[in-house]
Amino acid sequence: MASSPLDYKLRPNDPEALAATEAAGSSDELHRSLDILTSEREKVRGCMVNPERGHLQALQNVVGWTIGGFDTRPVPEAADQKQKDRLQILLSYRQPQDTGGPPTIRMYDYLCDTLFGIPMRPVGPEIIVPDFLDLEGNLVKGNWQEADFRNFHGSNALLRPGPVFGPNRYPYQLPEKQLGPEAHELQRKAQHWLLWYLHFPWENVANFPDETINKDVRDELLAVVSKHGFDQVDYIWYRNPSASVPEMFHVQVFWIIPESASAS
Repeated sequence: MASSPLDYKLRPNDPEALAATEAAGSSDELHRSLDILTSEREKVRGCMVNPERGHLQALQNVVGWTIGGFDTRPVPEAADQKQKDRLQILLSYRQPQDTGGPPTIRMYDYLCDTLFGIPMRPVGPEIIVPDFLDLEGNLVKGNWQEADFRNFHGSNALLRPGPVFGPNRYPYQLPEKQLGPEAHELQRKAQHWLLWYLHFPWENVANFPDETINKDVRDELLAVVSKHGFDQVDYIWYRNPSASVPEMFHVQVFWIIPESASAS
């Protein structure tokens, strides 16, 4: 559900973009990432990377499969899907009080429901649920619900759900490798996923040390690729400096199974 920090005004061959890419390409930070991603000793290769555009472009220029810095856009169908989802969230989950401007879409209860399985309850009678215009211009009455942590705590004894790892509903276009027919689809193009962490309403938005996030990404990826018969995977991840869903901490993850890997 999250957007990228990328600014689409610059193109890869624009002078400013070329300068940023060249500077990143000579940095120690990029070389450390490349050392990890090209190691021949590890079956699981990956790390946090710098989300600045020049760094992402410089990394893609070398490894090929990662997200670029200046020419990456959401897949065409993502915009339509996002518009439909936004309307459904406005209609179904409690939102901030109307301030007279365009509606602000609050994602917290939606994410609690769809990602973490938190029980929902209808909002109380004191909450005024407004009408909304649907995509065809019809006036539709909202039917709001919100997370019911009282019931959740009663049945789960305050256990916090662990992180949730899954595909981004609005993925970005990524390079596709030209491989033979024997290659697995997960070797042809990187996958764009998100790793989400729950915080309770009375807590600040969660954040975690890089080492914790990196371990969680590795563990989740191994569980995913093993289902396809693989034990090798390459990945990068980063915190989004301009996340469109600040209500719930998450990181962007891009991953691919190496060409050299064989399924068991």
